[in-house]
Formats: sequence, structure tokens, C-alpha cells
Amino acid sequence: MKSSVIWASFILSMLTNVIVLSGSISFLMWLEQLSNSWINRFRPAVETVLCTVYFAYLWGESWLNSAVAPSAFGFHWAFLNMLIVNSFLLNVYFKLRWQAMMQVVMMLAYVFSYDTLNLSTYTIIWAIAFVSVIFVSYHRGYKWIKHPVLMYMGIELMGLVSIGLIVSIFGMPTDPYFWIRQITALAILSVVGIEYTLSSNRLLTRTRATAKLAKMDGLTQLNNFSKFDEDLTQAYQHFQVNGDPYAVFEFDIDRFKQVNDHFGHLVGNTVLKSVAQELAHFAANTPYQTTAYRIGGEEFCLIVQADCSNHEFASDLANEVRRRVSQLSFKVGNGLIKVTVSVGQANSNKDQYNAHDIYKLADRSLYLSKERGRDRVTLEGQTIAGR
Repeated sequence: MKSSVIWASFILSMLTNVIVLSGSISFLMWLEQLSNSWINRFRPAVETVLCTVYFAYLWGESWLNSAVAPSAFGFHWAFLNMLIVNSFLLNVYFKLRWQAMMQVVMMLAYVFSYDTLNLSTYTIIWAIAFVSVIFVSYHRGYKWIKHPVLMYMGIELMGLVSIGLIVSIFGMPTDPYFWIRQITALAILSVVGIEYTLSSNRLLTRTRATAKLAKMDGLTQLNNFSKFDEDLTQAYQHFQVNGDPYAVFEFDIDRFKQVNDHFGHLVGNTVLKSVAQELAHFAANTPYQTTAYRIGGEEFCLIVQADCSNHEFASDLANEVRRRVSQLSFKVGNGLIKVTVSVGQANSNKDQYNAHDIYKLADRSLYLSKERGRDRVTLEGQTIAGR
């Protein structure tokens, strides 16, 4: 075959691999950005299945390249390069245990399909080396992705053991131009794969940071109503599917308008930030998952992932927040001002038709607390005196 045809075939196969590699990285990054409840719940399984199918395709192409048409595909091990780059990058980025195990299983199946009866010592050694690199990249990849130099060193190691494994099975090609094409293509794919993954990861990180800021209250740094609504929907869905109980506690600063009117909005903002800080500290130190939110004005909420149907348990929790807030004091001129909060609470139950029903019940209970004297706790319509 003419040299020009061989090099044309090499360039076309390399360009094809670059396009497939870039497309696969883009698809998986897109999958990482999806945030619907089904994807969030089954994300590891979905990513493992997709990666396994993708690797089955690559191993199939490698088998076709090396066994059925060894002189095709640009006269180098084109799909071996894809296996090397993808095995490393997906292991480092996604850190999926089952996906790493499937890589090892497919590699062993590939080896045994060619060398079942006459496994050479070299093949065994290179196979062990391959498994070791997969193991190390799975466990240490989260550190490598922060340092591009380590990424390049890791992918070079993956390339060495993979090529060594294939050479131990099929022998060493003697054509020097074969190795020029092989190493050139591997180097180009490695640079494209690493740089595209790192840049996509930086973009994804910035996107997530922006999304997080959009769900955060700028004044108090608590989650805002948008995040509250999202978490409330998720808690409702988990309750419907798994029966995981949860409760909503809504808090309103009593007579907050008077604070703003008499002392100014700067003092009012100080009060809001201090109350928010107490709620955040309380939520962080509960033995169950608790998240704090500012849902608007002087109103705050807690979503507590626990069974709060016992009134004593629920009232102790609500009164602890009331106690913390009542101990706050704010110096204004020569005097001090103090604030209190009213509380309304509701629990999850099967009679609720949607995620907002529990919030409506908590809001109604909060209204009763304020109507019945403020600085009170009302648990699902039953008001108890403040302690």
C-alpha cells in the first residue's frame, strides 16, 4: 500500500478518535449537570452502565483492529489509544467502583480470548500492571485531576502498561513508522482528552458555583426560597417512595417591622444575620440532617429529616431555637434590644397531595402562634406556651 494512503488513513482515524473522545467527554459532562430527581437518585448506576457500554464498544473495536483487520485503521493500534485515554480519564473523573471493575473484567476477557492456554509470563506481568494502574487511578485520581502534570504522568503510565500488554499478546511490530504513528496519535489524544476534561470540569465547577449562589440568600448566606422549594420537593418524593419522614419548622421574628421602623434597616439587617447564624449553627449540630433557609423577609425555615410526630421531641427542638434567639442582644445607642420568634411546625404524612402541603400546614401553625400571643410554638395547629 502506498505511503500516502497509509498516512491519510492514519490522519483520518486519528481525527475520528478525537471527535469520538470529545463527544463522549461532552456527553458525560452534560450528564453530570442534569439535576432532576431521577438522575440524582440513580446517577452512579446510570454512569456505570453508560461507561460499561462505551468500553464494550471500544474493546470491540480494539478486537476488530488487532485480530480481524490488523493492517487497517491507519496502520497503528487506533482503538487501543482510545482505550488508554478513556480508561484513565473516566476512572480519574467519575471514580465509579463498578466501572473500574468492569474495565478490569473486560481486559481479562480480552486477554484470555487470545491466550487461554499459553499465557506468557510477560502477559501476566503486564496484566497485573494494568490492574494496578486502574486501582491507583481510581483511588488517587481525585488528587491528580487538580494537578495537570500528575494527569499527564498517569496517562503515560496507563499507555505504557496497555501497550506492553498488547505487545505481549500479539508481538512487537517492527515497522518504525508504525510506532511513530502509534505514539503520535496517543500523545495527541492524551492532550485533547486531558485538556478538554480539565477545561470542562472548570466550567462545570463555575456553573455549579453560580447555581449555588442563585439559591443562596445574599444577606444571611442561608439557602433561599428557591433552594427550600427544591429540597422540599425532594424530601416529599423520598417520603412517597421510601417512607423517609421529615418535618418543616417555620420561624418568624416577632414585631420585626418595629425594629426597622425605630432603629433603621441596618440594625434590622444585623438582627436577620444573627438569627440566621443561630439557625445555621443549630442545623449543623443536630444528630439528623437539618437544613436552614431564609424564605423571605423575617421568615426562616428548617427542614428536619427525622420523625417529629412526637410532640415532646418537636417542641424541644422548636423551643431550643426560640431559646437561642431570645438570648441574642443588640446594642443600639446606649441600650440593648432583644427579639423573639414565633414557630409553626408540620410533619409529613400520606394525606398530603404535593410537596407544598406540609409548608402550608407549617405556615398556618405559625399564623396561630402569632395570633395567640407571639413567642409561641404551634405544632400542627396545637399551640404550646413558650418555655
